[in-house]
Amino acid sequence: MLVRRARIPEQLAQELEKLLREKVWEPGAQLPPERELALRFGVSRASVRDALRILELHGWLEIRQGEGTRVASEAQGFSGRLRARLHEPVFIGELFELRRILEPAVAALAAQRVQGPGLEKLEGLLQEQQAASQDLHKFLELDLGFHRALAEAAQNGLLAELLQLLGVELRQTRLLATARRFRPALTLREHRRILKAIQERDPEGARAAMLAHLSTVERSANAQLKEVAG
Repeated sequence: MLVRRARIPEQLAQELEKLLREKVWEPGAQLPPERELALRFGVSRASVRDALRILELHGWLEIRQGEGTRVASEAQGFSGRLRARLHEPVFIGELFELRRILEPAVAALAAQRVQGPGLEKLEGLLQEQQAASQDLHKFLELDLGFHRALAEAAQNGLLAELLQLLGVELRQTRLLATARRFRPALTLREHRRILKAIQERDPEGARAAMLAHLSTVERSANAQLKEVAG
């Protein structure tokens, strides 16, 4: 049982992270139910839930509706070296700097090169996002799907592959941005601006819309990171 009662979720997250580092639960394994963890550590289910969210923000866990909580798969190579730094403010700044270099260029290329099926896919993803505006995790997966579809529409395989390598980091920073400031209407509005520029074959408009969107996400991610750090 955890003795100190102050900041229990943070303490529990540290205990669970230690077990994860020791491979008590292997990558890909499903964690025990919340009630079992609550009994094991002598805390409330609410504290367990908050602790799991902290670990998700740090890249240790994947929480998906209807599938429970799983240990994040061990990423290899480039992405694997980055995962441990997801809670560092300096790393977050560097990651968004990289995103500002890459993703506006992807949006501009998509405006020049997108074909009919690519446009239909982007439009469909935004419709699905609209329908999922009450479900953070589903909304997040569709959010990342929209960014992947932009890379496909740009028709540059290397750019798409590089963004795929950053998949874990993009998901976690997006989760940081939405964890306590879930604003689906704002995200949808910014995504629609990007799509509108692409539909109008306006590369510079698409570039500017993506830069504005990334600025919004970065501000929210940094604010949440400060809260998590306490």
